[in-house]
Amino acid sequence: MDFITENDFDVQVRQEILNLLDGSDDKTAVELATRMATDQITQYIGGKYDCKTIFAAEGDKRDHFIVMITIDILLYHLWAKRAPRKIPEYRVTRYQDALDWLKSVGSGELQSALPQLPDDEYIGLISIKSKYEPNNHKY
Repeated sequence: MDFITENDFDVQVRQEILNLLDGSDDKTAVELATRMATDQITQYIGGKYDCKTIFAAEGDKRDHFIVMITIDILLYHLWAKRAPRKIPEYRVTRYQDALDWLKSVGSGELQSALPQLPDDEYIGLISIKSKYEPNNHKY
């Protein structure tokens, strides 16, 4: 767990709840959920923002909002594994809020102060649309 540290959890979850969700002495479930959460974030915003730089940051150089939503996402995944029908409502809400923000930032609807990809790696958002429905698929 390089990007997320033990101290980061203190703000969002009590240690006994985290221990209950993980169930192992070496925190393997938390580490796996952290990797899943960072990969999920990368899938949403990786075409526009430099996720390698974002997740390589340490200490106070990390974006604290990304730390928060990473923890929201990983805690949701841990709850879903342990008790999928008993996920606390606030966890579901925070998870959905994180996904909504990621979708908005990834699509360019919202701007963020996150480091952007260099121009040669940027995956542009091009959408070709028409107000007319195709009727024979000949353009």
